[in-house]
Amino acid sequence: MRHQVCDFARGVMQVALAGTRVWLSDGATNVLPVPIHRAAAGQTLTPLQIAENRTAVHRAWRLHCDDIRHSLTNAFYQGWDLHPAQLVTRYAAVYAFFLESLDAASERLLNFIAKAAQATLVGEVFDDAATGQGLLNYFLRAMNCGAITEEEAVAKSGLTLDELRARSFAKILHSRSRR
Repeated sequence: MRHQVCDFARGVMQVALAGTRVWLSDGATNVLPVPIHRAAAGQTLTPLQIAENRTAVHRAWRLHCDDIRHSLTNAFYQGWDLHPAQLVTRYAAVYAFFLESLDAASERLLNFIAKAAQATLVGEVFDDAATGQGLLNYFLRAMNCGAITEEEAVAKSGLTLDELRARSFAKILHSRSRR
């Protein structure tokens, strides 16, 4: 999943399909979080086997979480899971990804909206008008996956629920400029 050739292929797909309605989905982590030892009927596992099982499951969860974070960082917001035990790390990685950036994205969007489409500087990050849609998309994706509620998105973004649901930063600016 994180090989350089895979990153290149994903980048080519993103460029080739930009502006289309095609949604891309990243691949699956094929190392499953399952025990490597199983007790025979009527027997129990040794303490060493139990520890090895725990280590194997935790290692697979870490790999899966890292793969998801890599995908999200590279703008792949959908992926495949091969085993129900991977849902644990899917939720944890996706929620963490959005919640870790929530305050910074909130500050940038609030500042940007307040300046009504002027270029802005928050800390060391320069935002121009094209960034507004990206920041709006951040909140839409965070709501879509359940990492934040609609109420939290409204409070953190400075937008109304109708503005969020419109999904268009250009429409928000146009509507606000007419006020």
